[in-house]
Amino acid sequence: FFEYQKLSERISHLLPAWAVTSLSARGKIPFQGGYFDLVVFDEASQCDIASALPLLYRAKRAVIIGDPMQLSHITSLRKGYDQQLLEKYNLVSDFVTWAYSYNSLFDLATSVVNGNNMVNLKDHHRSHADIIEFSNQEFYGGYLRIASKYENLKLIKDEENAVRWIDVKGEVNRPNSGSALNEKEAEVVISEIKNLLFEKNYQGSIGVVTPFTAQAGLIKRLISQDSELSSALLKHDFLVETVHKFQGDERDVMIFSPVVSANIQQGALSFLRNTGNLFNVAITRARAFLLVVGDINIISKCGVKYLEHFARYVKNLEKTRDEEKEKVPLEFNSKYPT
Repeated sequence: FFEYQKLSERISHLLPAWAVTSLSARGKIPFQGGYFDLVVFDEASQCDIASALPLLYRAKRAVIIGDPMQLSHITSLRKGYDQQLLEKYNLVSDFVTWAYSYNSLFDLATSVVNGNNMVNLKDHHRSHADIIEFSNQEFYGGYLRIASKYENLKLIKDEENAVRWIDVKGEVNRPNSGSALNEKEAEVVISEIKNLLFEKNYQGSIGVVTPFTAQAGLIKRLISQDSELSSALLKHDFLVETVHKFQGDERDVMIFSPVVSANIQQGALSFLRNTGNLFNVAITRARAFLLVVGDINIISKCGVKYLEHFARYVKNLEKTRDEEKEKVPLEFNSKYPT
């Protein structure tokens, strides 16, 4: 290790940029104050403060990039315990934002920088306007300017809107794991994937996302039992997972299985009420097309406000499409800056 450190000092000028995770820096980068001129933290809402400190120590300046409306960090520290320690040592008044059981690195950064050092990224370039506009209004206060180039999107032939909802009257079951699954939704998801591949000959990438681990596992099993489908999906960068596995990722087509239907347990609804960020991430992974497979009537009155609003949003898309046609340029949507 010491030989490595000596060597790194001699060749550091040849390696001006490093890309590491916060936990992999140990043993790879000398623990030397100001070793780098600049450290950049991406996805900082998922970074905990404690893990970031050694990298901050190694840098003279820092750029913190993140989105507070997406996934937060996961910590094993019991919530509030760090605040109790701050109180014990009379540090609450000056250092309350350093309590990392609930504050991410991004939260800390926004509390200490002044307005001149805050850069808000306004333009959205990933998704079709139909997909991103719900999150824009529900989670970002209409702040985003949607600047996606439609000619770069792998749209689905004959689909009028970029968001479609298939109404499925399924039933929620709770496996021993304590998660939730909906067999009818899973079956329709499989059917729609087959339709995309074998009927419409779709060539883009495909993903399936759901809030519940059991539902993701069920869909995986159904796919593995169909050798033709499994083989075909290898060419489409296919992934079926819960939301955490999709953070920072995207697909041309995303299928969302909410699971919410008859017999949904209050515990599952409570989980959804408290995880609006997960939903925001789930639906914004789609670039060209978002397909929702679920019980639209039950979701419209489930008590989870953002889900109720989303169901209403999708219902209204068809009505607003005719109005939008008259003002949307061919290459951009109506809000693209001249």
